[in-house]
Amino acid sequence: MDASENENQAHEGVEDVAVDVPGFGSLKIVDVRDLTFEIVEEADKFYFAYSAAVGFGCRRDDKGESKGRIRWRQWVCSKEGTRDRKYLEADGLGRTPRKQTRVNCAARFRINYNDTSGVYMVKKFDPEHNHELATGNQIAFVRAHRHVGTKSLALTNTMTRVSIRLCHTYEYMVEQAGGYSAVGFTIKDLYNKLDQQRRTSPFESDSEGALSFMRGLAAKDPHFICRFTTDPEDRLVDIFWRDGHSYVDYQCYGDVVIFDSTYKTNAYNQPLVLFVGTNNHRGSIVFGAALISDETVETYTWLLRIFLESMNGKMRKAVLTDSDEAMRQEIETVMPEARHRLCIWHIAKNATSHLKTEKKLKAFNMCMRKY
Repeated sequence: MDASENENQAHEGVEDVAVDVPGFGSLKIVDVRDLTFEIVEEADKFYFAYSAAVGFGCRRDDKGESKGRIRWRQWVCSKEGTRDRKYLEADGLGRTPRKQTRVNCAARFRINYNDTSGVYMVKKFDPEHNHELATGNQIAFVRAHRHVGTKSLALTNTMTRVSIRLCHTYEYMVEQAGGYSAVGFTIKDLYNKLDQQRRTSPFESDSEGALSFMRGLAAKDPHFICRFTTDPEDRLVDIFWRDGHSYVDYQCYGDVVIFDSTYKTNAYNQPLVLFVGTNNHRGSIVFGAALISDETVETYTWLLRIFLESMNGKMRKAVLTDSDEAMRQEIETVMPEARHRLCIWHIAKNATSHLKTEKKLKAFNMCMRKY
């Protein structure tokens, strides 16, 4: 079965069924086998609606095609078959296997195309299940019948843009729908849908907003520079920017630069890198900033090359960093003439954690400040 199909088993609901059926829950085998369908989608909606009424989940199984037409199609209970043994053994897996949900249920529904009548006819219908069926409010939580609709997704995106947390958005939708069983999906489904949206969109909304903001700054400042990278799926990965004022400051006070990363304290869980210096009044000045995806040598090399390019290639005499190994390698590669020094704050912090006595710590601080 196509993996992409298996991820999209949820449907809009019984109201979308195009087949005139008196009562899904009371259907008998003979009633179902007398049904005909003009297209496969009608049969698909019928069986999903039938499974929701009876109280089980279903999924699309095999199909046969010939000359561009689906000749036959089969749906099975979501508990059909068994999980492969390699997914049940904990040895070699990074996490404990999920709970077994398949119990070899034989319930299935199959249609075949009839060339004479030009419609799809029911070939097989097995309604018997070997497991307990969902009842009442439980049906709404069966995986196959949970679905995040376009309206719910649009509402979530709108509330996210105004900094409303996802959990509060979900609770609002639950209240509007009249309960958890009426909203049609769980909060985990909503998280998964947003993740899918981010993976399939060329730029997620926050990235588009950031780039639009950068373009606005560039329109006001002719010396403003912004550079970014994207991954193979065209998603924003790393971004660097600096304005004209930072360029002027760097030309005047750029001999010594502090190269530091604030470790993932923003909403996107990404390192924020700052290029900082001091002016002749001992005030801090920012030469540039960047949000990067990771702290590897490759990323830091790209960042420093872009920074130097934006500053017309002016090399620094000294660079102060923390003890990050990737930073050290990157500085040696891109700026071999610059003297690399460790930040005194990080040195003092490490000394505090390793020197256990007050006497040793005091002596170390005096030695460090003296030399």
